Amino acid sequence: FRMSSTCLFSDIVLPTATWYEKDDMNTSDMHPFIHPLSAAVDPAWESRSDWEIYKGIAKAFSQVCVGHLGKETDVVLQPLLHDSPAELSQPCEVLDWRKGECDLIPGKTAPNIVAVERDYPATYERFTSLGPLMDKLGNGGKGISWNTQDEIDFLGKLNYTKRDGPAQGRPLIDTAIDASEVILALAPETNGHVAVKAWQALGEITGREHTHLALHKEDEKIRFRDIQAQPRKIISSPTWSGLESDHV
Repeated sequence: FRMSSTCLFSDIVLPTATWYEKDDMNTSDMHPFIHPLSAAVDPAWESRSDWEIYKGIAKAFSQVCVGHLGKETDVVLQPLLHDSPAELSQPCEVLDWRKGECDLIPGKTAPNIVAVERDYPATYERFTSLGPLMDKLGNGGKGISWNTQDEIDFLGKLNYTKRDGPAQGRPLIDTAIDASEVILALAPETNGHVAVKAWQALGEITGREHTHLALHKEDEKIRFRDIQAQPRKIISSPTWSGLESDHV
């Protein structure tokens, strides 16, 4: 395709498939449409799609790490979220705790500090399935969240589920199209039912009714085969969709 400056300075460059050699999606905040990439021919030589490259890395890593890495706990810095109360934690000026200008307070003057459990031998199983935190925490962004159980159940029927292993029973994400369907099902921009839930979640914070922005499209659910037929205009959502007005 073409070499970016990143490739020119890299020690290892993996051959990746280009347009018409892979199934993928793209969109932008600059326009309100979802566009597909559809595989018309096989990738040339040893090149693979982005999805297959990372899936292969996950599988090989899961095999070679056995005996060296198991279940580990990492300490992770979680950034303060945009459009959330945490963004207002320093309203007048930004103070730097490293310079002694204020105390280090996670979630206020510094990132949140959280413990994350890694199961390294299960990396591949986790990479190719929808994780259980979606059941527990739901989906969201910009400081709001909503329940996604209906969508998880739907994906289990659409993509099928893992038959065994640490991700047994979880919705399967085996192919690039599976991954696309997961995004399309969970995103409020492409699932009207989710869009209504997202606007309801925002309304709980603002104290105002916002669902009118998506109610007329509540039954619309965009699938990968839909955008293959023609680019589809997204549904208005509170989490950046390129369309955030009453004129939807």
